[in-house]
Order: sequence, then structure tokens, then C-alpha cells
Amino acid sequence: MKSFLAIFPIIFLAACGTVEHSVKVEDQQAFGTDTKILVGEVSNKTGETFNIDIEAMLRDAIENELAKDNLLGTQDSPDVVKMNLNIIEYREGDAFKRWLWPGYGSTVLVIEATLLDRDGNVDATAQANRSVDAGGGFTIGAWEKIFKTVASDLVSDLKGSISGATTGSP
Repeated sequence: MKSFLAIFPIIFLAACGTVEHSVKVEDQQAFGTDTKILVGEVSNKTGETFNIDIEAMLRDAIENELAKDNLLGTQDSPDVVKMNLNIIEYREGDAFKRWLWPGYGSTVLVIEATLLDRDGNVDATAQANRSVDAGGGFTIGAWEKIFKTVASDLVSDLKGSISGATTGSP
């Protein structure tokens, strides 16, 4: 019985889901040690409307992650690329449903990003998606947290894939 009790809390502390993210750099020459990223358009391409402003939530999450890594640019930044974001899929999900049956009530966010130079040429494309498919009460709020985790995935990939972005000045 003791071994069961030792394992039992772990079952309730681990949420399961899918995670995928990638970056495809089209023009490596467009990025240098001083490259900054300006968040441009953020669009809801899901075909649905929501009770929350998913575009603003994604913009805020991406800008916060870029700022943490000293990659957030402004229109006046000399070596700025603009990143346009599309929300391809979003499902708020439900923690109670996930607790009842894993996969039922999943929270999902899928985004695509395009990085453009000042002339509008595509320098890189990226995608990131996450889901929370299982878990109970501790996954309450996943509908909001998923924006932060997807933003973190995307910015981490950009930082690692764009030459010079990892050595930006503090």
C-alpha cells in the first residue's frame, strides 16, 4: 500500500499534452548580433470568435518573452525584423473534462509566425503548438497559461535558430 501512495500524487501532478515547434530560416544573412524583433500583426485565423482577446493575449506573451531575451525591437531599431503572427487553432478546454477523460476537454493553441525584413521579404517562418490533454484541477487556467508556454517555445526556437540572436547585447 505504501508504494501506491508514493506513486499516487505523481499521477495528479503531471499533465500530458503535445508540444511541437520549429523555425525555418529563409535568409540567414538577414540576422546579425543586433537583430531585434518587432511584433507586427497578430491575427485570429481560427474562424471562431472567443470571449477573450486571444490576439492581445498572444501579443503580450510574445512581447514579454522577447523582452526577457533582449530581442524585443521597436520601429526605430536599426536591425529590426517584423514578426506577424497567425493563430491557427485555439481551444480553451476544460480541466474538469480532462480529469474525467484524458483528451476530452483539451486546451490547444497552434500559431504560425512570419519574420519579414523592412522590404517585406520573408526571412524566416516558424510554428508552435501545444496542447494540454490530461490532468485535473492543477490544469485549471491552462486556457491562459498556454499562450505563455507557446510564446516561450517560439522565442526560444528563434533565439537558437537565428544567428546572432543568442549574442544580443544585454
